[in-house]
Amino acid sequence: MKYSTTLYIKNMVCHRCVLMIEQEVSKLGILEAVVSLGEIHFKNELSSENTLKLKEQIEQLGFELLIQKQDILIERIKQLIIELVQQDKKLTTNLSYLISETLAMDYSYASKLFSERELLTIEKYYIYQRIERVKEYISYGELTLVEIANTMYYNDLSHLSKQFKSVMGVSPSQYKKEQNYNRNYIDKIIT
Repeated sequence: MKYSTTLYIKNMVCHRCVLMIEQEVSKLGILEAVVSLGEIHFKNELSSENTLKLKEQIEQLGFELLIQKQDILIERIKQLIIELVQQDKKLTTNLSYLISETLAMDYSYASKLFSERELLTIEKYYIYQRIERVKEYISYGELTLVEIANTMYYNDLSHLSKQFKSVMGVSPSQYKKEQNYNRNYIDKIIT
């Protein structure tokens, strides 16, 4: 199916977000739309009236309609990283190449823009997302730290522990013992 309009939405991080946006699109009576993380694709041109209504509805739910190309690029980078981490996908190439190829753009431009706008590097954002995923696994209590390291494709437990401690200030085992699972919203992860 060919789409005539694509809108980009900030703060969509999970399947429930997609369902919420689908409901809002449906309320407007728009049937030929496909919603995915961070995007809504419309088969037909969206009227400015419907765009405004949709913008207002999604803002009430904590989302934001992105207009500027630079904001859209940053959100697409975040969505790519969140999807990679949340689906426990192994990074088979370096992150810069993946972003460059997936978004069809120069990585140095994307990296500079991301750093200026988000005040942290893409690599740090990726690490923070991974650590948040590790915290999630620890809070479930179903896997050992070694199993978490394997699931998250760390080289070994030592690598996970070093990265975890650099971000959280405590080792994963200390974090687990304290059982004060202070998790963050994955769309709000910053320094």
